[in-house]
Amino acid sequence: MSLLGLPFLLLVGVLSLLALAGTWLLWNRWPGTAAIPGRAVSLLLVMVMGGLAAGAYANHTYGFYSSLGDLLGSVPAQQYQPPRSFGAAIERAGVVVDTPDWQALVRTNAAAGHGTLLRVTFPGPTSGITRRALLYLPAAYVTGGPRLYVPAIEFFNGYPGKPSNFPKYMNLGTVVDGEIAAHRMPPAIIAIPTVYEHHSSECVDGANGEKDETYLAVDVPADLEAGFRVQRGRSFGALGYSEGGFCAANLGLHHPDRYGAVVSLSGYFTAGIVPSTVQPLYGHNRAALNRNSPLWWVQHRHPTGPAMFVMSSTGDPSAVHDARQFRNAARRYAPRLPVVAPLIVSGGHNFHTWLQAFPAALDFLGANLPAALAPPYTLPQMPG
Repeated sequence: MSLLGLPFLLLVGVLSLLALAGTWLLWNRWPGTAAIPGRAVSLLLVMVMGGLAAGAYANHTYGFYSSLGDLLGSVPAQQYQPPRSFGAAIERAGVVVDTPDWQALVRTNAAAGHGTLLRVTFPGPTSGITRRALLYLPAAYVTGGPRLYVPAIEFFNGYPGKPSNFPKYMNLGTVVDGEIAAHRMPPAIIAIPTVYEHHSSECVDGANGEKDETYLAVDVPADLEAGFRVQRGRSFGALGYSEGGFCAANLGLHHPDRYGAVVSLSGYFTAGIVPSTVQPLYGHNRAALNRNSPLWWVQHRHPTGPAMFVMSSTGDPSAVHDARQFRNAARRYAPRLPVVAPLIVSGGHNFHTWLQAFPAALDFLGANLPAALAPPYTLPQMPG
């Protein structure tokens, strides 16, 4: 019987009540000289059972020990990571958590069934870039026990924009908590890295030498895998809006061994659509411009993954055109590439529109990442 399960908690509760009832019934029935020691033993038993019940409740709530082996330390240390020390692996990975008292905050929120949004810094040893980010830890990361490994999703904001746009304008914590609670997406770690410092980067390794793709698609995932219990393999997803949608599509297509699903909310699929970004990002290298255009990649590389969700809205004709063009190119040149193209029937290029699609986008990621889920919430598809 698991020490984390409800049956064990109920068993301890029943035994505690029996000890209390037995003490009350026998209090005046102990014979002669046995009365004092009998009452003392009874009171001691009540206190022990009360402490055991309180400990069982705390263990059930916070997921400290799943078995007697965990409790007594007989399980080899390398096979598990006790929840009270989950910060050690993060420190070893070089990830800096800037939120004060973050472990206590995570446990408190998890006990209430809520995830926690933290301020962190991700180092980039391969790219040479180190930037601040936001990180969402789901409640199950604590309550699910030390053997629970979860998928990870990267979110990319548009330009201009910053990571805090997701909690500020898209209600990230509330929406993600709700989809996890409804079992439409698995508990997942969500990283929202800074995608550029000063100017639009399109999340590419630019001609100016700044390696944004390497940082976002290599360094940040490696930091997550080293510091957190992230499932191995194609257990990463990517989601972005506007230019961030381009980032998600481009990085997902370039790294299908890592990303199992991608969401583009009103994104575009041809690199350098802003003339001022072409020269600093791509120079005069036409091959680099093509390589970083998801539309060109689909037409010439015939990818089979990742699964892609390319949303647009009727009030944003440019995004509708780009999404339809990409979907049709995938059908023709990459028929094995899973592409769905939802169409929001109202709204333009703004957060109100993206918020409408956000739950369905999360469900799509969940349905294409390694976890068992309820049927996802879906949106109407773009006409053929």
